[in-house]
Amino acid sequence: MKNKKEVKKDKVRIAKWLKIVIILCIIIIFFELAFIAITYYNNEQSVVYTDTLNSFKESKDGYLVVGNSDFRRSDFNDYQEKYTKAKFAKYDSDFKVEFESAYTKGFASYFSDVVEYDDGYIAVGGAQYDKQQIEDNATDGLIVLYDKEGKQVDTKTVQIAGDTTFNKVLLVDDGFIVIGQSILQNMVIGYNPEGGALMIKYDFDLNEVWRANYGGSKSGNFNDAVIVDDNIYLVGKDATRYGFIAKYTLDGKRVFAKSYENTDTIGFSSIVMDGDYFFVAGSKTINPDAEDKDKVTEALIVKYDKDGNVVDDVTFGKNDNARFNKIVKDGKNLVVVGHTYKKDEEKSTDTYNYLDYRGIIVKYNSNLKEAANNNENGEGIDYFSDVIVTDDGYLVGGASSSKELGSNNKDYRTYFLKYNKDLERQWYK
Repeated sequence: MKNKKEVKKDKVRIAKWLKIVIILCIIIIFFELAFIAITYYNNEQSVVYTDTLNSFKESKDGYLVVGNSDFRRSDFNDYQEKYTKAKFAKYDSDFKVEFESAYTKGFASYFSDVVEYDDGYIAVGGAQYDKQQIEDNATDGLIVLYDKEGKQVDTKTVQIAGDTTFNKVLLVDDGFIVIGQSILQNMVIGYNPEGGALMIKYDFDLNEVWRANYGGSKSGNFNDAVIVDDNIYLVGKDATRYGFIAKYTLDGKRVFAKSYENTDTIGFSSIVMDGDYFFVAGSKTINPDAEDKDKVTEALIVKYDKDGNVVDDVTFGKNDNARFNKIVKDGKNLVVVGHTYKKDEEKSTDTYNYLDYRGIIVKYNSNLKEAANNNENGEGIDYFSDVIVTDDGYLVGGASSSKELGSNNKDYRTYFLKYNKDLERQWYK
């Protein structure tokens, strides 16, 4: 039997060891928590956030923006872990988001264009609803009606030839017209007489009024359109590397369609009218006989008369491949935005070419003489989708991953840039 003195010593010894064990446990817990925090931080930094702008419109008190997003950093919608979803947002005049609506049905989706009408807004794009569509990289054409608060009111999906998308929506007195394409899916051989570049008129209850199509059912596409003198003038492509301009009546009857050879695979992207002429933007292949991997493209503007005859054209090269995505009129001048791009050899693989984009903005007079140009040269990717003329310059919208424009060289985020009339950048948001 131990005496009381020895028992006391044992208790003191045990207490000391307990303190050491407790301290070690605290240290271990601290390092585990630190490890978890660091791991979480690193995961957050390595995950690419996607929030893009495909087009935007000026409204009475702000801007309407459409694109797609995973909503990882959204204050309005839940994070979409695997697939990006169509996004419709309204910004105030200070570029703060007033509302942001996500189209969450199906798998992946996007919006290409939006217009405001008396009862709200009409957004159009495409969506994938099953895994077969994802494997085939095919979509259903998508139309969504919203109220003034950005709440979804009604939807419509369209499928004709297997892969259907809508690129633009035009408002008319008794409804609206959507344009895009419905083509055969990849690896599907054949011909669909209702496929190709697609145009459909709807009333405001989403009832179809008429439908028109043109071009090859493997590649035809309407990308943009304007309504002039009760006619619709459209641009797009009718075959691979064949852009075209077309004229239709407001009841869907074709007046003419004329091709322009040796564009890139997108064809013509945008059209604007100035006086008696149309100006069309896109990209031109300057070595059409080369193999696909060696083809070089330059950004392109073509001047047409009202009968679809080419009056003049001009290309813009900036060391790399280039294209113009949007053209607008500013008084006696034309302003175009787009991008240059080149293959990133380090990031590309045998099956995938990773393209490095740089946004460009160029000003021309009506005789297609270049007046000024500017481009972004950040470390990340900069993509210019749309441009609006303001009183003192130009507001450009797009997506960027560049630190120089507020991102982190990984995350793709919607952004706005303001340029003055001399195309000097004033700010970005």
